[in-house]
Amino acid sequence: MLLYSTFCFEASHSLRAPVGLSALHGHSYWARVWVYSDPSAVTPLPGLEAEALRMKSLLDHQHLNTLLPGEPTMEALVQFILGQWQGPPLKRVRVWRESLGCGAEWSTHHGETGDAEGP
Repeated sequence: MLLYSTFCFEASHSLRAPVGLSALHGHSYWARVWVYSDPSAVTPLPGLEAEALRMKSLLDHQHLNTLLPGEPTMEALVQFILGQWQGPPLKRVRVWRESLGCGAEWSTHHGETGDAEGP
């Protein structure tokens, strides 16, 4: 069984053409992280929630060009979460922009390619 936690953060960035808008602008991002939970054991929910709040504090109101290496894309945000995570082992990570209806996802099942499910 998988448990998940969802958090929202606001961040600015600029992208090099032809990837996107080169002018400084910001977005509301959503992130969801999943961890394994053994139904017969004590739930890891407190650790999951605490680490999700820590990740939000690292990302919220930041300028992504200075926080992330390379282009500050949703894929890079997924990689950032994977690299900074200190909670229970992650099984899945998704970052999306609700206003676009699209995002990026990593999972232990799909590796780098993710899947096409909605948030």
